[in-house]
Amino acid sequence: MKIRKDLLILSFMTMLLSFFIVKCFDNQRIGYDIGVTTSVRKIQELRSQLKSLQEANSQLKEKLKQKEVVLNKYEEEATGRIYRGEEIRAQLEQARILAGLTDLEGPGVEIILNDRKRDTIMPSELYSISDFIVHDIDLLEVVNELKAAGAEAIAINGTRILATSRISCGGPTITVGADQRFTPPFIIHAIGDPDALASYFKRPDSVYHVLTFYGLEFSIKKLDNVKIPRYYGDVNFNYARPVEGGE
Repeated sequence: MKIRKDLLILSFMTMLLSFFIVKCFDNQRIGYDIGVTTSVRKIQELRSQLKSLQEANSQLKEKLKQKEVVLNKYEEEATGRIYRGEEIRAQLEQARILAGLTDLEGPGVEIILNDRKRDTIMPSELYSISDFIVHDIDLLEVVNELKAAGAEAIAINGTRILATSRISCGGPTITVGADQRFTPPFIIHAIGDPDALASYFKRPDSVYHVLTFYGLEFSIKKLDNVKIPRYYGDVNFNYARPVEGGE
């Protein structure tokens, strides 16, 4: 009789324990569903904000173009009224090109730089996973080699590179310019002699050999026409000033 009583108590405790275990799993599942729902809602909100910002950005660019048309008209009128006006206007246009404030096009190259595909990484390879991804220093090396090869204008993912542009790591992204953040692949366009630009990466000390050694994707394509957009943003010199004669 005592054994039967003990079995009854044990059965009751087992059922009670089972009930609590099931409830725990249900709570975890409900919490997970709520988390997923919240994340999806947040992503949708961010996408909506991104779309609004992109539309506002396009509108501002269009207004800027309209104002530049008016400015060019005034410059043309002024050119005809002042001495050596055409020469001054040509110098002004050259200054805009050097400052990156005008769209450019011409022959050049397109470089696509991407992380190594995960399914190609073998467990036996004695390297860190960071060796197989694109870093900010890699982009800097590519840009420097393009400049050394004679590139006259460079853009990364449509962002114009200036003398003051930064290329820095920002967690899983790389910041280019003032605040443009990108993830791979990185599409680099450069205007210049296509043969000279492409052949520069064949040099034995080129970063091309280092990156391809670790399996990163690095492709170079020669193009008859490359379009590089102007720089949109402020260009301020708060400390630097021209040296006046006699100083």
